[in-house]
Amino acid sequence: MNVLVLGGSGMLGQDVVAELKRRGNDVSAPPSREIDLADPQSVALIAQLGRFDWCVNCAAYTAVDKAEDEKQRAAELNAMGPGYLARVCAMSGIKLLHISTDFVFDGAASEPYREDAPTRPLGVYGRTKLLGEEAVQAALPVAVIIRTAWLFGANGKSFPRTMIGAWKAGKTLKVVTDQVGCPTYTGDLARTIVDAIEANIFPGIYHAAGPDSMSWHAFALKAIGAYRTLHDLSQPVDIEPIRTEQWPTAAMRPPYSVLSTAKLQAAGIAPMRPLDVALAEFVARLDV
Repeated sequence: MNVLVLGGSGMLGQDVVAELKRRGNDVSAPPSREIDLADPQSVALIAQLGRFDWCVNCAAYTAVDKAEDEKQRAAELNAMGPGYLARVCAMSGIKLLHISTDFVFDGAASEPYREDAPTRPLGVYGRTKLLGEEAVQAALPVAVIIRTAWLFGANGKSFPRTMIGAWKAGKTLKVVTDQVGCPTYTGDLARTIVDAIEANIFPGIYHAAGPDSMSWHAFALKAIGAYRTLHDLSQPVDIEPIRTEQWPTAAMRPPYSVLSTAKLQAAGIAPMRPLDVALAEFVARLDV
């Protein structure tokens, strides 16, 4: 296949590009200065780049807290940009796979969210991502939208990288224990994305996330534990469990954002590997 990847220099995008190439696909990953998702005229240039079978959109505004102050920029990249992209794909006959987020939910559920669960984002980031989903579906009803959660990868900033670095530096660690979700390794999500486009799955919204649900506190312990094991370190791990109100942030987070992946598995896409396996690969790729 010939695949266009937007956001190809990001944490997820780099792994998607690598996975596509590993399977023998031709990949174009133009930088944002060449194809600016927030600029409709720039997005229209995609039609001049070549004939693509698929476009995978990993580009997004992901600074959850800064989005509360940078509402316009978040809307340009997360809400309006995907709509521009979907229209160009529709006119050019390109199949689109768009990445969205668990932040479209409010976290009030007590069981894993299915794709048809009511959405109620708590902040600007979640609202703009939901608007992006709606814009994509309005312009290109045959698009595939994959919601994911708690991404971590070796190609950029991520929660486990931060925790490992702080622990190595001997800093006092405090991590919330009353927010629960599914840590998702970008290497495994990339494999899922490529599986989905190779299978030409039916259009619609799907959830793709790691199989293990836990708190941020538990995730931090597992990440540092994996790093300790790899490097045979004896430095103790002491992370104080705290509640959300003890670590205030500009944006509200859903307290529960576990995603059900049953629909994706019913489409023939294999579940991701257990977190312990993914973390072993992640820490082996780290440069901290």
